[in-house]
Amino acid sequence: MSSYLIRGGQVYDGSGEAPAALDVRIEDSLIQEMGPALQPDGAQIVDATGLIVAPGLIDLHSHVFSEMGLYSIDFADAGLKRGVTTLLDTGSAGALAYPVFHHYIIPRATEDIFALLNISQIGVCGHPDVDPFLGDLHEIRYLHVPSAVECIRKFPGRILGTKVRLTSVLAEGRTENEWAGLNGAIEVARQTDLPCMIHHSRSKVPLADVLRALQPGDIYTHMYHPHYDHGFADDSGAPQDIMHEARQRGIIFDVGHGVGSFGWNVAEGACQQYDFWPDTISTDIHKFNLHGPVFDLTTTMSKFLHLGMPLEKVIRATTLEPARAMRLSDRFGRLTPGRPADVTLLRLVSGSFRLIDVKQQERVASERLVAVMAFKNGQRSDCVQDEV
Repeated sequence: MSSYLIRGGQVYDGSGEAPAALDVRIEDSLIQEMGPALQPDGAQIVDATGLIVAPGLIDLHSHVFSEMGLYSIDFADAGLKRGVTTLLDTGSAGALAYPVFHHYIIPRATEDIFALLNISQIGVCGHPDVDPFLGDLHEIRYLHVPSAVECIRKFPGRILGTKVRLTSVLAEGRTENEWAGLNGAIEVARQTDLPCMIHHSRSKVPLADVLRALQPGDIYTHMYHPHYDHGFADDSGAPQDIMHEARQRGIIFDVGHGVGSFGWNVAEGACQQYDFWPDTISTDIHKFNLHGPVFDLTTTMSKFLHLGMPLEKVIRATTLEPARAMRLSDRFGRLTPGRPADVTLLRLVSGSFRLIDVKQQERVASERLVAVMAFKNGQRSDCVQDEV
């Protein structure tokens, strides 16, 4: 295993605190040492002058069960070459298909891939615009709590919880199927003592009912979706009281940008006027948004920089906070000696950059983040350098 000395960068350790001018030594797949002006001692020098040195980025919401269904992309398109060292696949697989994902997709990745199990046995297969459409919740018999519990117990440590997608069209407009999906995902989470993630957009289940059903550590994703059926904001644009109450109870609010779940008009009001920032910043990356409006995690991070979120908080929301949500913060999310050497080097580029939301609304940012290099367990990967 090669040893590296990352020298001259600004270290954002994931804590959300101000950066420090530190060198980082990587050896034997671990962060061995951090400090000012470290000596090379035979290590390969990585010149990080002008760069941000951060914990390996974590995408808390992705779909990387490649070749399964219409949604998922190859993990390589969302992982190391984009600066992301750890991916959480959120419900691409249900109990029927997860063993294939576990045995044939996850082992191929240098990135760490974890999963949330879809409460629907068929997982995420179809798309409303592609016939024949197979919705997660079209058929009530897809929702089988014992099968999900058995699958999770068979693959401990890799399946980290459950996922349900509450959208009316995914349930053929049947409110009872949405309720069954919500109750089933929560029941499996409680039986396995794991969190659940709730996708909730264009649903017939009221927001207040969803949030009241959740417990501390559960995740509400798509928080800034621009659809006002049981949406984020009240008529004034302010986050509803139930959102504040849920956050105080320990519910985690996640971005989950996706192709339909991030609107500038919602996020600007929530963040800039009402100080309701995300706990975690994630992409919900899949085939229908890989080439826009999502592109990658650093583009999504750049949108929150543009909104005014401090850089150290943006990094925390893509490192330590998702690691905590996954209950893996003892391994990931911080730059600390003795931990696995998961490190991402970023460049903050100045210029004029078009950032598009899911409604094709544009904002022009003066800065954007670009991934330069990533280390996973001490293995170096150079990132794709798009034109900026």
